[in-house]
Amino acid sequence: MPNTHPISLSHATFSWPDGTPVFTDLTTTFTEGRTGLVGPNGTGKTALLRLIAGELAADGGTVETSSAVSYLPQKLTLRTDQPVAELLGLADKRRALAAVLAGREDGMAGNLEVVGDDWDIEERAVALLAGYGLPASGPEFLDRTVGTLSGGEAMIAALAGLELAARPITLLDEPTNNLDRAARHRLCQAVENWRGTLLVATHDRELLQRVDAIAELRPVRSRAWSGERVQLIRHGGNWDAYAAQRGAEQETAERMVRDAGARFALEKRQRIEAETKIARSARQGRKAAESMPKILANELRKRAQESAGKLRGTMGSRESDAAAALAAARDALQPDSRIRIGLPGTAVPAGRTVLDAPTAAVALGEMYDGGTPLSPQARLTLRGPERVALTGPNGVGKTTLLDALRPHASVPVGYLRQRIGVEDDRWEGLDDSLSVIENVRAAAPDAALGVVREQLARFHFRGTLVDQAVGELSGGERFRVALARILLAQPVPQLLFLDEPTNNLDLASIEQLVSALADFQGALVVSSHDSAFLRELKPDREWELRRPTPL
Repeated sequence: MPNTHPISLSHATFSWPDGTPVFTDLTTTFTEGRTGLVGPNGTGKTALLRLIAGELAADGGTVETSSAVSYLPQKLTLRTDQPVAELLGLADKRRALAAVLAGREDGMAGNLEVVGDDWDIEERAVALLAGYGLPASGPEFLDRTVGTLSGGEAMIAALAGLELAARPITLLDEPTNNLDRAARHRLCQAVENWRGTLLVATHDRELLQRVDAIAELRPVRSRAWSGERVQLIRHGGNWDAYAAQRGAEQETAERMVRDAGARFALEKRQRIEAETKIARSARQGRKAAESMPKILANELRKRAQESAGKLRGTMGSRESDAAAALAAARDALQPDSRIRIGLPGTAVPAGRTVLDAPTAAVALGEMYDGGTPLSPQARLTLRGPERVALTGPNGVGKTTLLDALRPHASVPVGYLRQRIGVEDDRWEGLDDSLSVIENVRAAAPDAALGVVREQLARFHFRGTLVDQAVGELSGGERFRVALARILLAQPVPQLLFLDEPTNNLDLASIEQLVSALADFQGALVVSSHDSAFLRELKPDREWELRRPTPL
């Protein structure tokens, strides 16, 4: 029977070359429309997209698509000397168009076929790039080399190329990484109006609000097998609908755990009561047997033992079944990954100045505080536990500003720097060769070992995990080590600088960051294009950095 779905996987299995399994017997379909692909880092979102795009081959089963596929990977492979038109996928069409307009007879038919109906392709490309916020004032922008663009601008150009190509099936892998707020907004608009089949792997909740369905890659643990497997679970609706459904599932799972726990406790209590009853009966039987003929006493003892054995078997079986039901209910319960840690040492009294810097010395562009322009003579001042959102387009100098502000702080500063490359799980200050607890103690050398262990448990590092080398951890675990190292440092930070902290973080890690910052009682400056994250952070003020106005 022919495949009627744009994307279809049947009993697909896939493992990495080192034998690490990714998918086992994965069967699913993706219909026309917009689907968000979510799941913790490491569950195989990129591998799934690459299988569908044909970049990877399944070890078993089938992966089929009904038409041509466009795929935008997380990490673009770029030739810095190639023109922007080539990144957009327009180089051949532009050459054919130029030949036709020049009136060259040689190859005219072929050139006309290449051009098709796209006689205005240059104008549409320039308009689309400008809509994403690129300074594409005319077709000459298409002749610029990719090396003259920033990483975010190159991603925008590649996105625009997919929009222009308008293939029936499009795959996007974390497309909002490194995009500024204007480009993210333009991408969200493009997704809202996307035609055909769109599958987008993303942790961006603003983007997930624009999809028709969500496919979740969920790691599932079970007593039936050792280790962890990944299941793909479909949810209808956008992010809000998904979050509500997951919340309802969690409530049901928690109720099932409570009910199963109550049943297990009841069965255990009844088994103990039965054992007590058996022991009492045995004592009474032994006393009665003293006055009986030996043959009769032996018969009564045999019957009592058989009766006790049956009762023990029945009660033990019921308790075992209840224990299994409790374990299964706990398997279905999603663990609480939020970070809750008391940080009283970070508290800053209201009104105390923690940062005072001259605007002219630190800002490269035009600076606005709450929409009000600041003169070069003005000062950037933070008092008490103020939280400030630092915004502005890519390349305007937000990271440079944070670096310049640090020397002007009057309290200890913690700095979580931006990571650009998704392939790079390294965080500043972490030593891959050292254990989790050694990395954290390096920032707090005078802290007692037991105290650090207790604090790390609140970051979900317990038992032998604290002694594991950081280089062996997953990306989400490494992020938690970096966060713990900053928040548990000595002296205790009372001012935090966060530079695009949600870049390349999965949704669970973003939730952990938000929950940890809820316990931070000091001042905070965060540079971010993630609107949902900023809303949860509830900043008191906004500093906006703009490019200087041309004279």
